[in-house]
Amino acid sequence: MDEQLAEILSLCKKMGASDVHLRAGLPPVYRVGGRIQLTSGLPLTNDTLKRFFEKTAPPVTHKMLETQRDVDYSVSLPGVSRFRVNCFYQKGHLAFVFRQIPFTLPTIDSIKLPKVMVDCVQRSSGLFLLCGPTGSGKSTTIAALLQFLNSTYQVRVVTLEDPIEFLFRDEKCEFLQRELRRDFTSFPEALRGTLRQDPDIIMVGEMRETETIELALTAAETGHLVISTLHASSTASAIARILGVFPADAREFIRDQVASVLIGIVAQALIPSKRDPAVRVAAREILINNPAIANLIRNDKHEQIPMFLETGTDVGMISMNAALEDMVVRDVITPDQAFPYSPDPEALLSRFERKGLL
Repeated sequence: MDEQLAEILSLCKKMGASDVHLRAGLPPVYRVGGRIQLTSGLPLTNDTLKRFFEKTAPPVTHKMLETQRDVDYSVSLPGVSRFRVNCFYQKGHLAFVFRQIPFTLPTIDSIKLPKVMVDCVQRSSGLFLLCGPTGSGKSTTIAALLQFLNSTYQVRVVTLEDPIEFLFRDEKCEFLQRELRRDFTSFPEALRGTLRQDPDIIMVGEMRETETIELALTAAETGHLVISTLHASSTASAIARILGVFPADAREFIRDQVASVLIGIVAQALIPSKRDPAVRVAAREILINNPAIANLIRNDKHEQIPMFLETGTDVGMISMNAALEDMVVRDVITPDQAFPYSPDPEALLSRFERKGLL
């Protein structure tokens, strides 16, 4: 790797930064604890950034950058970390975002996953989804769940990623990790192939296209555990997002399919800790599919899901507002920190007032 880039990425590790931003005319910028930190030093030049790209990017991405102006890949810096890379153009010059992916795999204990989430991935078939904005820890959560399975069950796991993030070593599981462009040309094509590769568990990095969602539902229906992510702000909006990609005349069938195969959905956000703002803690809304939720999905009443989250605590469900309230009660975050992450700040305010938290 380029020596100058190695120094920049090593500093990312030392600072505990989640991301490094590089662009022409500025020194490196780091994101620590969710906040941007500018650095002093000489600004990077476009020629320097071109050199970084040439030294790190796989050959297949070189032509893609010129035509698409935006590519993803991953790099490793031995002894430091892995990084997911997005290289793109802005104002006619190259720019990068390097996201740090530790070599050490997270565990269900290290990121404090609730038991109900761990139970969800011990099912033999069905669909389990993580949703939330970029940078909300979806990949880390999935990695912890897969590592739990790796240490517990003798099954075959196939991951389809863009790019490969966490690296798994076979323990009890057999892992096949496949990367877009390097190992397959599209998620739908890869999913079709995966169904012929004798998997028990399929992890799809992100459900984007209609065809990918359709094939993931089919895989879950035909005896596979499918774990994936979706860009949605809440569990209810994740359901709406899935149904919304299909034409109106197909939605009744899809609603039945989702109601049958869905295990659960977790929407999460990362919030700076009250004790140490450089450390971020996860707030999680958890939806577990039970007969009542399945009935809402079949009858196209998913907008009522938030109400059912409040009454489903006996099976492990929790709304985002309830999760935020719990974090404030436990003194993990402050009330002021909670409000920006609430889907209904007025309702959250009422919760705080009832508990005397303000």
